[in-house]
Amino acid sequence: MNIRPLGHTLGVEITGVDLAAPLADADFDVIKDAWLHHKVAVFPGQTLTEAALMQFGRRFGELEIHVRSTYHSRENSEVMIVSNKKEDGRAIGVLGDGEAQWHIDQSYMPQPTFGTILFGQEIPPEGGDTWFADLATAYDRLPPVLKAKIEGKRVVNSVDRHNRRDAAGRPDLAMSAEQLKRAPDSPHPLVRTHPLLGTRAIYYSPSHTAEVEGLEEPDSQALLAELLPHMTKPDLIYKHHWSVGDVVMWDNSATMHRRDPFPGEYSRLMKRVSFRYPPEHRVPV
Repeated sequence: MNIRPLGHTLGVEITGVDLAAPLADADFDVIKDAWLHHKVAVFPGQTLTEAALMQFGRRFGELEIHVRSTYHSRENSEVMIVSNKKEDGRAIGVLGDGEAQWHIDQSYMPQPTFGTILFGQEIPPEGGDTWFADLATAYDRLPPVLKAKIEGKRVVNSVDRHNRRDAAGRPDLAMSAEQLKRAPDSPHPLVRTHPLLGTRAIYYSPSHTAEVEGLEEPDSQALLAELLPHMTKPDLIYKHHWSVGDVVMWDNSATMHRRDPFPGEYSRLMKRVSFRYPPEHRVPV
């Protein structure tokens, strides 16, 4: 196994490991430690069935079943399809070929996602890069006055408001009343503590964070706007250019990410699993 850093403060490439094969406990421990401390891990050149993808994900925690059930794999509800492909005129996956703006996966859930694993099966020749931002280092570097300003604050995260704001031309965002019931507006700390590492990170998802509790709307939006430039400084970013067979996983308690658009004449097919913290750590603090 070979491990090399990718970005300035986050990102690590791990080669010499076959994720489709059983992993010895010692090898898994090395992988988990590298991922936790670098926040994003890239495994190039993998060939995975859905079963192998799920098997790898389960080593980290209980797999989630995404609330957007429309885009589950037909074979395994734990696997979500991320694609612009269509069958019989219907999208088989979420996100399409447009831009996905900065967000933290499932920050709108009462118990947000811990880690996400994405496997690239079909990759367009241009576009579709994924950008990751290091929110733990961003927090550490905040000016003391701003750090004090956000201490103890809580934010409301809302998939419903996100969908209504961005629904134009995005049928993949539609959710049923039952799905929305499972994803109510959820307040979480604006600064969260990583339960496994003890580090702190900004927990602001630009796509989903609707407001800061206890502030008037103008003050709420001004505070979030003040934070964003500190979260997206160039040396806090790792941009991943996908190749077929790449597996990329990230820690949603310490990063956010976005995706570039790509030309619609190309196909992109990714398979995604996500996993949860142990029960006692599932609500951010």
